[in-house]
Amino acid sequence: MKNKSFSTIFGLIFSIIGIIVGILVHFTSNNSYNHFYIYSGISGFITAKLISKYIIEKRNSFNSINYKIVAILTGIFSHWLCWYIMILEFNFRYWILKEHSFSPPIDPFSGIFAMFLPCIFSWLFWGWATILGGFLSIYVTKWICKNKIIQNNI
Repeated sequence: MKNKSFSTIFGLIFSIIGIIVGILVHFTSNNSYNHFYIYSGISGFITAKLISKYIIEKRNSFNSINYKIVAILTGIFSHWLCWYIMILEFNFRYWILKEHSFSPPIDPFSGIFAMFLPCIFSWLFWGWATILGGFLSIYVTKWICKNKIIQNNI
């Protein structure tokens, strides 16, 4: 197996964590976030894939310190990306699909900074789960790659 598949496997495993947390958010918020598991799963994959690719794979630096850094950063930044993906989806629905049943969403450029406010609450309530999920995901990925459980090149 190529080392370059590490980030893809990590992204896939962490996206499962994102989906689980998204489902928990849905049920603990009086069902107000119907599709949150989709946003959290996508953001989990993208964040885990990119951070591990650039911190671990590109530098070929497979060590314990980098695993911990990647786990923490993935757990933190996936929150912001999740909220930002929601802004992109709302803009797409409003401007492209012409769904005007809700007020115009915040524009994507302003959303880059505006999403830090929901992130504060997200980090407070769910940050522990995503950071622990990052650690679980990275060490499961390490175990899979070490034991060559997956033989195909991804």
